[in-house]
Amino acid sequence: MKVEVVSGAKEFLESYEDIMLQQEAVSQLVLYLAYREVDGEKAGDGTFGAVMEGDTILLLFCNVIPHDLTIHTVLQEKGPEAAAVLADYILEQQVKIQGILGRKDVCQGFINQYQKTTEGIFIEKLASDIMELRLLNEIWPSEGIQRKAHTDEVKMIADWMIEFQMETLTSELDYEAALAKAEEAVASGDVYVFEAEDQKVVTMAVTTRRLPHGIAIDYVYTPEEYRGKGYAATNMYYLSKSLLAEGYQFCTLFVDKDNLLSHRAYEKVGYNVAGESYGYELIS
Repeated sequence: MKVEVVSGAKEFLESYEDIMLQQEAVSQLVLYLAYREVDGEKAGDGTFGAVMEGDTILLLFCNVIPHDLTIHTVLQEKGPEAAAVLADYILEQQVKIQGILGRKDVCQGFINQYQKTTEGIFIEKLASDIMELRLLNEIWPSEGIQRKAHTDEVKMIADWMIEFQMETLTSELDYEAALAKAEEAVASGDVYVFEAEDQKVVTMAVTTRRLPHGIAIDYVYTPEEYRGKGYAATNMYYLSKSLLAEGYQFCTLFVDKDNLLSHRAYEKVGYNVAGESYGYELIS
C-alpha cells in the first residue's frame, strides 16, 4: 500500500470525484471541502490524496486546516489497514492535523498506528450516523405551517444553534459567531421553521451543503418544551418534500448515534442510515 498525494483540490476531483459520487451522501464532507477549495471559498494549504494498493483505491482523504483530516473509505475491508499507512505518511511528512473524521474502524486504525510513534491523544467528540432520503414517506403531519425564518427571528435562531451544538457536542460556537451564522442563513433563505397552531415557532432546520445531486440539512432543533409532539418530523417532512421537488435526488443529514428519538423521527419521514462518521480531536 502507498499514499498518493495530488497537487490540489482540482486534481483530486478530476481523479476521484466520480468514485465519491457513487456514495455521495457518505463522501459528502470530503467532496464539499474539495469543492470549496476549487471555488476559492476557503483556499489554503490543503492536502488531498488516496491510499492505493496497486491500481485499487482503498481510501480518499483531505486535510484542510482548520478542519479535521477527513477520510472516505472506498474499499471497506481494507479501510483500517489503509488508514494505518496514511498515519505513517502524516507523521513522516510532518503534516499538521487537528483531528480525524471518518468511519469508526478506519479512525481507530489510524489512531492506533499514529500513537505508536507519538504521544498524541485522540478524544472522541462525535459519533454520528449519516442518513439519506431518496423516497419520501407519507406521514400524518402536525397541525401548523412551515415557512422560512424571518429576519426578526435571527436572535432566536442563533440561540437555538448554540443549544443544538451544546446538545450534540459537535463544536463550540460563541454567541457572536452563532449570530453571524444565523444572520447569513436567514438572509440566504436556508432556515426553515414550523409554526404550531398557536403561531409559536417550535422547531427549525437549516439547509447547508449543496452537492452535485443532493443537499445536506443541519441544525435540526426543537426546544425541550416542544418535543414529543411530532413537530421536527413534520418540519423535516415538508422540507424534504420541497427539496426533492426542486430537483435534488436526495437529502442527507448527520444524527447522533445515541439519539434514538431523532432516528425514529427521520426514519418515519423516509431517511435511512447510509454510513457513519466518528470524529476525534487530537490533543497534543
